[in-house]
Amino acid sequence: MIGTENSAAARQHRILIVDDSPTQAKLLEQMLAEQGYRVSSARNGSEALQIIASVPPDLVISDILMPEMDGFELCRQVRQLPHGAQMPIILLTHLNDPSDVLHSLEVGADYFVSKPYSQKLLLSRIRAVLEGVRLCRQGEVEGEISVGYRGRQYRVHADCAHTLELLLATYEMAAEKNQELLGAQALLSNLNRELEKRVLERTAALTQETAERLQALEELRKKDEVLMQQSRQAAMGEMIGNIAHQWRQPLNAVGLLVQDLTLSYEYGNFSREYLESSTGKIMQMVRHMSQTIDDFRNFFTPDKEKSEFHLEKVLRRTLALIDGSLNDKGITIELDAGEVPSVVGHPNEFSQVLLNIMNNAMDAFSEKKVRSPRLKVTLSSHEDRAVVTIADNAGGIPDDIIGRIFEPYFTTKEQGKGTGIGLFMAKNIVEKSMNGSLTVCNIGEGAEFRIEV
Repeated sequence: MIGTENSAAARQHRILIVDDSPTQAKLLEQMLAEQGYRVSSARNGSEALQIIASVPPDLVISDILMPEMDGFELCRQVRQLPHGAQMPIILLTHLNDPSDVLHSLEVGADYFVSKPYSQKLLLSRIRAVLEGVRLCRQGEVEGEISVGYRGRQYRVHADCAHTLELLLATYEMAAEKNQELLGAQALLSNLNRELEKRVLERTAALTQETAERLQALEELRKKDEVLMQQSRQAAMGEMIGNIAHQWRQPLNAVGLLVQDLTLSYEYGNFSREYLESSTGKIMQMVRHMSQTIDDFRNFFTPDKEKSEFHLEKVLRRTLALIDGSLNDKGITIELDAGEVPSVVGHPNEFSQVLLNIMNNAMDAFSEKKVRSPRLKVTLSSHEDRAVVTIADNAGGIPDDIIGRIFEPYFTTKEQGKGTGIGLFMAKNIVEKSMNGSLTVCNIGEGAEFRIEV
């Protein structure tokens, strides 16, 4: 910031600004007012002449290019006024044409300052003009000019023609540099416009790409919902078979007890004690069948939120659901449950994972006609994570398809007996919902599925 002029003389000096641009005039007026000058302004040369004629200022600062009357004509007419011959005039120019220098000298301007101007330079010129300090003075001998610049005096021996030639050459070089700067500025503006255009195009492309990705994600989400629904429907169909197996034995027992009641009555062995005993057994089996329905209904009730649960409890509940099917098919279950940390997830979804793996094993036993089918379920821990392994003795999975069994809609079962989405959904539940892993490998007499959560 330029230091503020505090002298009384500076506060008394009046400066007239002549500029058709209100913005430029206001900025210059504010800068000069901060230095303590009294400032007025005019929009063109004609208006400025009226002000000068009525209240002559101490200094006129005028733009050259203005409507009605430009800066050159204003300077010429001021010099014709009785009190205008000695009035200091500074012209502002864009340095577009060296002829501006000659024209400025011709009309009697004291100084010119190029636009955009340096505040420091302009204020220095204003102070010099108002204080009567000239940069150049006549020397002691003829043809000599004394020039003061930055605290040092230079004595130059040159005639007027030489001085003007040097001045014009300097101004022409400055004008050429200014044109180069204007060209560079125009080039920079074009580059900025091109950059803005490319940014807009890229932004539009990214917006379109983002919309397409969001649409693809939405389609994937809907596809996952369809797969989950199909998986649940397939599991429900399998569960209906499990319910039949679970009910078959108690229904047979109820039937036998009812028949025995009839026979006891016919043979005269019927008594109240026998009736109460038989009724108690029948009601116990009915309650067992009712509990079976509740268990299956709870299995298909979706978990609203993730919760912490114990794997052993879910594992035993799942085995209880298919206990009837396992017994009917002569499948032996070996359960080895060790101490494991609790996990976070959806218990019913994890139960469905176990059910899908065990149902696939039962289908493999049936397809390959295994004589002594056996499932070994192990619950253990590894590096603070719970591990569930389910191994069978159904001969294993062929090497050419073991890498594809988790793909959606991939199945080796006959038409109508498999959807190919059970293991796919099981892997999604374990890996996406529980941040775990589900893998398979062939070991010994069969295959082993490993769940780590």
